[in-house]
Amino acid sequence: MGTRYFASKLGAQNYAKYRPSYPDSVFASCINFLKNGATNKAKKFPFAVDVGCGTGHQSTVPLAKYFDSVLGVDISEEQISEAKKSKHPENVSFKVSAGEALLVENETVSLLQVAAAAHWMDLAKFYKEADRVLTPGGVVTLYCYAGPAQALNHPKSAEVNPILHEIFERHVERGFCVPANDMVRRRYTDECFQIPYSDKTRIDNIPHPITNTVEDYVKFCKTLSSFRRMEEAEPDLTKQWIEDATSRLLNALETTDMSRQFTVYLQVHMLLGRKPHQPK
Repeated sequence: MGTRYFASKLGAQNYAKYRPSYPDSVFASCINFLKNGATNKAKKFPFAVDVGCGTGHQSTVPLAKYFDSVLGVDISEEQISEAKKSKHPENVSFKVSAGEALLVENETVSLLQVAAAAHWMDLAKFYKEADRVLTPGGVVTLYCYAGPAQALNHPKSAEVNPILHEIFERHVERGFCVPANDMVRRRYTDECFQIPYSDKTRIDNIPHPITNTVEDYVKFCKTLSSFRRMEEAEPDLTKQWIEDATSRLLNALETTDMSRQFTVYLQVHMLLGRKPHQPK
């Protein structure tokens, strides 16, 4: 339930269409941390791997301008199929692979990135694998996004924000979060997420603006795994509620147009760590 949806053809297509890309500030944070410890001051780094890449546009493709080569990996064949069909730069490729057993050579990866997927992984195995594939001085980063969902600086924000939050969080209130979802709600603060290198940092509350239509915001929320579990368990109740919530959101925005655009803000929470240049 929920996560199986991502592995389906329809799930992969909706993921590609409705999941937003991350803001440039997220990738800039990765690159700045990588540059600060680099001995090579070349304009581009050799190789990055994006684990749990999904359909690619959210977190893989934005790395292309910083690296000679970028590889996106995901355990879902359908997600990778969609990624390969999408328009992407020539230096970006995709492959079916688990993050805990990457099909790359030892000490070849400058940046190992996991965007909103680490909570589904065996992190002890992943960090062992990260240490194998990272170059000395290479960086591993894990990040996720979380609520509250808000339309900041919107003239109707007082009316709009509670409904945005309700749509984004209804599955939590209905009890459809699994432990992995709760880890996201705790912003990756659990001990298992903490990067096992001494040179590390954490960045919280990076603004994640998402400009979309009313229809696309609702469909984005429907791609969340716990929303999918709620929809599967309570189809009639969920359908009735989402129609009502969407109607209330349109009224708050003073429109009847599902294509009306507005900007929702989430927050990104990021962990970064650097493999030592010298063995321990």
